[in-house]
Amino acid sequence: MNAFKSPVARLANLVQRSRDAWKAKALERQQRLRAAQVKIRDLEHSRAHWKARALKAEGARTGADEALMPADDEPADARPRLALSPPVGHHYSVLVMQLTLRMYLHAGRGSRGVARVLNLFGAMLPVAAPAHTTVLNWVYRCGLAILNRQPEWRTDWIYIADHTIALGSSKCLVIVGIPANTLPQTGYSPRHDAMQVLAVEITAHSTGPWVAAVLGRVAQRTGPPVQIVADHGSDLCSGIALFQQHAPACVYTYDISHRIATLLKAELGRDARWEALRAHCRTTWSSFQQTDLAFLLPPRQRIKARFMNLDVHVRWAQRLLAYHDRGDFSAIRAQYVLNWPAWEHLRARFGTTRAHPVRAIVGIRYPDQAAFCQALQTHSDLACDALDDRVWHLTDTGYGRFLDGFAWLLPYRDDLVDYAQMMVQAKLIQSHLTSKGLHQGAPEQLQAALPPPSTLTPRTAIFTQKILAQVEVEAAKIPTGSIWLASSDIIESVFGKYKCFTARGPLKELGKLVLAIPAFIADLTAPLIREAMESVRTIDVEHWVKTHIGASMLARRRHALIDSMLDTETA
Repeated sequence: MNAFKSPVARLANLVQRSRDAWKAKALERQQRLRAAQVKIRDLEHSRAHWKARALKAEGARTGADEALMPADDEPADARPRLALSPPVGHHYSVLVMQLTLRMYLHAGRGSRGVARVLNLFGAMLPVAAPAHTTVLNWVYRCGLAILNRQPEWRTDWIYIADHTIALGSSKCLVIVGIPANTLPQTGYSPRHDAMQVLAVEITAHSTGPWVAAVLGRVAQRTGPPVQIVADHGSDLCSGIALFQQHAPACVYTYDISHRIATLLKAELGRDARWEALRAHCRTTWSSFQQTDLAFLLPPRQRIKARFMNLDVHVRWAQRLLAYHDRGDFSAIRAQYVLNWPAWEHLRARFGTTRAHPVRAIVGIRYPDQAAFCQALQTHSDLACDALDDRVWHLTDTGYGRFLDGFAWLLPYRDDLVDYAQMMVQAKLIQSHLTSKGLHQGAPEQLQAALPPPSTLTPRTAIFTQKILAQVEVEAAKIPTGSIWLASSDIIESVFGKYKCFTARGPLKELGKLVLAIPAFIADLTAPLIREAMESVRTIDVEHWVKTHIGASMLARRRHALIDSMLDTETA
């Protein structure tokens, strides 16, 4: 201690602080050592667990390979080993990708639902469940790969073109095609898998020159089309006319479904009775949707393309009138009660002397008609068989409730005969052309297939002749001996399925999901999926989206609203 010049008390404090520091450091080192030992133990257990699962999965896969091995007399290329191996640069096998894509595109499951279903199978099959974002990524890549594939060069392509719109200013022009010589195999009403997506173009301003330019680019890839089927939208009509200047042999066919809808609009749009019927339907829906009459309400009226779906409203009105005519309203209410109007009617018909005794049961509710008849005979000599319909209508509470909601429909009985016949004639013509195709002899075939004009109301007969005149105009454009398409219903079906996918999103906008259109139309075979996954990268999808769509509405909404809200909360 004599070697130190500092006071002993100061040296003692220094030694004590040094000891405490080293002690704390030693305790910290021991804690880190203990944590490392626990982590090593957990990793060893985890490694052993996953190794056992991997060996089990490998055994199951080997068994599946052996079960799928062809016999000795089968060709070697029949082996499905390629489907069990992943594409280059991927972890999941083509078989898992194929199952995932088909569940998402054809089974109506969302991306998260597909992952949950595959997780359920994971305990029984060697199928690993991809994340929901991976499911969507596969859809986009397959769709883009199919869209970029070079179609077969032919001189008999038939194009079907139409727009789909959503929230925002963008429109999407979709062109699907089918060779004319394959139409007989599809019954002139092709399904999705018979079509091929030739173009998916998005623009904020669809004009005639822009449509013509898209058609020209598609024709350079496929060969000149012989027919284009579309509705009579101004931009489509103008664009097809411009395209025909460079392809005069191409025939533009006005889709029969849209043509009939425009004729119905011209016929019923100025019909005061029809507009009154529709107004009553709207009022009834809003007034009785939360009541006991909800099961009898009319169908919801569509905002778009409403004249293409009028038959459901006419059928509803006819069925409701038939329900009224059957006279059984027990589904609404099964109770019977003798009210004062019914008693007054009995007194007027049978006299006061005979009707007076039944005043004792006025206002009493009976569970059914039989109980009401028994009470009536107990208190009087009136026989139920002697009662007229007026009494039953007044005492049946179900009928009274029916009149509360639908008494307005009864005066339209005669009008519905005209409306129903017009809808039937329109559907017969439409179904005939979609199943037999459009050709020069179509008007004569329709005349023979339709009911004679003498069986129709005068208004329906005139309306039918208007449709046949339009069919004759379109049929005259078809070359002699050719049978081509008359309707673009297939592309409406494509849009309907596409909207099932967009309905799951927070905003109904045109986005990356338009790439699902080529994906769900194509036959997703294992070679096609392998080719798509190896030829199209995620960055290619992002580049296509940036070039054709731009920033999504949801991304812009987040940037404009959510980020500003976070800044406000931080401030």
